Amino acid sequence: MSSPKDKLVNRTVVVKVSLFTRAFSGTITAADETGFFLDSAEMTAALREVTGGAMANMDAPIVYLPFSKLEWLISSQPKAAAAHA
Repeated sequence: MSSPKDKLVNRTVVVKVSLFTRAFSGTITAADETGFFLDSAEMTAALREVTGGAMANMDAPIVYLPFSKLEWLISSQPKAAAAHA
């Protein structure tokens, strides 16, 4: 039986974290018991602005978001699954 966190892997989501006033879309690439990795070009660009030169030499960073910092997350079900819900 898969856990809710496992069902999020490879899904496109919209997340809101306390560090930013706006939400970001991205794809969850992996999840563990405490958080998940989010591949989000929008969030990466915002983090580059916040961190200044700290991320200058990082190629294609992927963000790890602890569940404890998450304000909310939106994910959609495949249409076939939603029809049976």
